[in-house]
Amino acid sequence: MHFMGYERPDGSVGIRNHVVIIPSVSCANEMAARIAEQVPGAKPIFNNHSCSRLKTDNDLAFRALVGLGANPNAAAALVVGAGCDTVPASEIADGIARTRKPVDYVDIEKEGSYGTTVEKGTAVARALLAQAAALERKSCSISNLTLGMKCTSSDTTSTIACNPVVGQATDFIIANGGSAIFTETTELIGATHILTRRAADDSVARTLCRKVEEMRQRIKRAKVDILRSQPNPGNMKGGISTIEEKSLGGISKAGSTSIKGVLEWGEKPRTKGLYFMDGTANTQMVIVGLAAAGAQVMSLSMGGGVCARLRTSTINTAGGGLPVLPIVKTLSNPKSLPEADYFDVYVGGIVEGRETVAEAGKRLIDEIIAVASGKMTKLETIASPFQEVWDFYSTGPLV
Repeated sequence: MHFMGYERPDGSVGIRNHVVIIPSVSCANEMAARIAEQVPGAKPIFNNHSCSRLKTDNDLAFRALVGLGANPNAAAALVVGAGCDTVPASEIADGIARTRKPVDYVDIEKEGSYGTTVEKGTAVARALLAQAAALERKSCSISNLTLGMKCTSSDTTSTIACNPVVGQATDFIIANGGSAIFTETTELIGATHILTRRAADDSVARTLCRKVEEMRQRIKRAKVDILRSQPNPGNMKGGISTIEEKSLGGISKAGSTSIKGVLEWGEKPRTKGLYFMDGTANTQMVIVGLAAAGAQVMSLSMGGGVCARLRTSTINTAGGGLPVLPIVKTLSNPKSLPEADYFDVYVGGIVEGRETVAEAGKRLIDEIIAVASGKMTKLETIASPFQEVWDFYSTGPLV
């Protein structure tokens, strides 16, 4: 099976064709905004990274910023910096350039002034946009796709409907030679023993267990009661009473295939197949981590308990989530049916007995392929009144 995508110089395939403007530090956000205002079609990706960070934070920010520019959905990238950044714009541009896609950088130290930097950046962004506009979609194999996945507003219907449906899509993409990434380390607690049986080898199984234990110890050191965040009050209202119940439902997103490896947050898989990414349950960080790892499309499965309009506003930017990661939203709770228009796929028919998981899974697969071929997701078609600043790290427990 095929989809219509954009071939990139490094052999990857994009499902979007954006020119992204990436500030290397939060104080360069305004310059990126000024440039984007003058170059309609360019997509700024603002962030909250500052200079007052430890090396571990700088390393995470560097990996994320390079990964966002290297994502196949970015046709080209412009990096904007101040010149005194702890993560220099030039180094980020060099990292992105390894994909052989068009990339350039500007910063105040190099250009001489704020105004000159914005002027030069605007000219560069316009040239990059012209190059991107000349590219055309071509028929590409499903093997080029990497699906990222997250569940949210989990309830009892998540376990029997939307998460297993996403698992069908995961298995389909991997069966056709593609890749998939699931994450949220806290939501493996209580289900690790099931996943280790699917590990490709003993090393993967040990690493998976180690990451979960490290998370448990990190939470313990912070003297945090995980039951106050996992499951959260919305999960409990939806019928989930323990983290184990939430985990057992959540892991069904990952389908049934072998787990090839365990990734650090924002790390790109080295081979095809299913991977687990060590990371937070925070939606912003999940989206950034999956995009930095190279996922071109993301599934966000939702049980219920939160108004879809609210969830739309909290993860949407003008480009729909991150511009480089279109999000396909799936809803499973029939009680939330009035909000179904805000979702791409409604699978509550499974709960109502009108549809099987396999039938709903086929509809989700068809939707993912359509989105990969250019169909806009619901998030991408909803105009947002703000641009979101993306968080690249957390100094507290990643729960």
